[in-house]
Amino acid sequence: MTRRPDLVLLGDRIWYIPDGVYDLQCIARTRRGLRCRRPVESGQITGWTELRSTHGLITVYDLGGFEAATLRRWREQHCELHDTPDVVDFSAPEWEPFDPVRHAAMVTTLDEKIAEYTRQLREGATEEWQPWYPAPI
Repeated sequence: MTRRPDLVLLGDRIWYIPDGVYDLQCIARTRRGLRCRRPVESGQITGWTELRSTHGLITVYDLGGFEAATLRRWREQHCELHDTPDVVDFSAPEWEPFDPVRHAAMVTTLDEKIAEYTRQLREGATEEWQPWYPAPI
C-alpha cells in the first residue's frame, strides 16, 4: 500500500499529514523506549469534506466539530492509550500547517474538477444517482 498525504481540519485550522490519516502513528515513547506502534485513530470517526478556497477545492478529514479533548489528542498525535498528561514523546508530531502554495498537489482547481465531472458523466459514473422519470406527455 502506498502512502499518500492527507489534509485534516482540526478545529478551525487545516493541517497536512505526509503519510495520511490512516497511517498516522502515535508518537509516544513506550516503556521499552520505542515509538508506540498504535494508530492515532483505530477507525474512521468522521468523514471527508470538500472545502473551497481561492486556490481551488481541497478535501479534508473533518474533525472540526469534535470536543477539545479529541482535537488535542490528534494535535499531539497520541493514541487513546497514550492520551495522558505525563506521556513522553518519542519524536515530534508529523503535522505541518497547510499551505496551498507549498502543498499545491493537494488543491484541485475548479477547471480540473469540472473536467473530472465531465469525464464521469461521459463514462456514466457519477457519485450522485437520481431516479429518472420520463417527462409527462
